[in-house]
Amino acid sequence: MLRYIGKRLLHLIPVLFVITIVIFAIVELMPGDPVNAYLGVGSKTTIEQQTRIREQLGLDQGPVVRYFKWLGRVARLDFGRSLKYRKPVVDVIGTFIWNSFSMNLVVMILAFAISIPVGIRSAVKKYGRFDNFWTVFSLTGVSMPSFFFALLLIFFIAIPIKWIPLNGMRTTLLAAKGYNSTMHEVLDVAIHMLLPVIVLTISSLASLTRYVRNSVIEVINQDYIRTARSKGLAEKVVIYKHAFRNALLPIVTLLGFYIPGLFGGALILETVFLWPGIGNILYTSILDRDYSMVMAINVFYAILMVLGNLMADVSYALVDPRIKVK
Repeated sequence: MLRYIGKRLLHLIPVLFVITIVIFAIVELMPGDPVNAYLGVGSKTTIEQQTRIREQLGLDQGPVVRYFKWLGRVARLDFGRSLKYRKPVVDVIGTFIWNSFSMNLVVMILAFAISIPVGIRSAVKKYGRFDNFWTVFSLTGVSMPSFFFALLLIFFIAIPIKWIPLNGMRTTLLAAKGYNSTMHEVLDVAIHMLLPVIVLTISSLASLTRYVRNSVIEVINQDYIRTARSKGLAEKVVIYKHAFRNALLPIVTLLGFYIPGLFGGALILETVFLWPGIGNILYTSILDRDYSMVMAINVFYAILMVLGNLMADVSYALVDPRIKVK
């Protein structure tokens, strides 16, 4: 197993190299001038001053030279400095990544805790009222854009119910004065997290329940399940001990992507709710032409995706002993 993981990690190096080239090319094609974004709107600097700043930022060199210089710095874990925050990109990401992690962790726990029993029951009660309800729910959840659902929650829940915050992570006044206790701060963050967690959980449930349902349906039609039933085993034992264990592979695949995704941000929702997470930082960095930050976050997302693939493949072998990795 360790040998297989080592080989896969070595194979990821050229993959990440190609990904960085693509990301760098896309960032280069972005409209706008990072120097003007750096100076701010209404700046009265002269052309000579702008030229000096461009030289200081290394923007006077060709894209190929700048790419390999950037790659050399990345090899030393130096992702450059943020033009907006005026400090190393790694420090900025480290500050905001845990805000995304805390919200995504709650969403993942709720999504899997709800989708697994719901998907199993939908498979057992196939085409019944329960299954039909969740089928309509899944189709609606997949079809409805998350930002539109977020706006509906804001209009119909947050605005009428005054104590539910519209945006942010903490109450500004409380954060400025200081919380009475750690629990007071946790409750304040939890209330602010309520709406984005609802939106992300429902969006995740829409697809997860269908994955679990279809996986269980495929398994319960197998011959060994009929044999277990013919032996007189209780239906719960047949479903939860025999069927569900063999239906875990597709679920493990999703879990392999969800775990690395805990550190990724939900760009649209974090922007709608002004949640200070990594997705919101990426959005503002694009608007501010903060190229170092945009590059770093996108490379970070790429690493999460390839690690998710690796975790899913390794999990296959752990869940199903019939699958061998070499």
